[in-house]
Amino acid sequence: MPRKTKKTQLLKPEISIEPQKTEKKKIKFFSVKNIILLVVMVIIVLAWKFKGNFVAALVNGQPVSRFELNDQLVKQYGDQTLDNIINERLIIAGVRQKGIFVTSAEINDRVKQIEEKLKDKISLADALKAQGLTESAFRKQLEIQISIEKMFDKDATVSSKEVDDYLAQNKEAFKTATDQAAIRTDIESTLKQQKSSDLFNSWFTEIRKSASIKKFL
Repeated sequence: MPRKTKKTQLLKPEISIEPQKTEKKKIKFFSVKNIILLVVMVIIVLAWKFKGNFVAALVNGQPVSRFELNDQLVKQYGDQTLDNIINERLIIAGVRQKGIFVTSAEINDRVKQIEEKLKDKISLADALKAQGLTESAFRKQLEIQISIEKMFDKDATVSSKEVDDYLAQNKEAFKTATDQAAIRTDIESTLKQQKSSDLFNSWFTEIRKSASIKKFL
């Protein structure tokens, strides 16, 4: 019988398919140090760009901070200014509850009327600057004024007799007047404004009395 030969198994060498690791130092662009440096640079740029929001003035190189200025203003005028803002909001809320609204077109028309009256005397911008008013604050005042006029227009009517009585009581002031029709129109407007003012004061007193107001100054 033929001899059985043993098949020998050849051992295959293990071949590593992993790439060889080379030690390379990676540059960390987003390291903590670089991030902090970047944040500091951004803060410096923003602080310079918006320095007016933090510094009100420089006196021989020494800054006067906005906080210091605001603190002084609040101490001197804070309560009065806060009351004005409260009153404005109460008035606007009150007239809107009655369904009275003022459009931008109505405010623009009133601005044009005022500019016409100031013509050849002073510009509206200079007049507002002299009174320390911004354009937005001025328009807010006009909105309130027009709202009040709308609310009391029907109740603040003026009769011819009232105009006659006013003329009789103030005849010395009008003795040189030549345009009687214009005088009567001006008197009617004046009396109407007085009536509106009286009606408004009574209405607002009640509004303010019933309002819930808490101050934290």
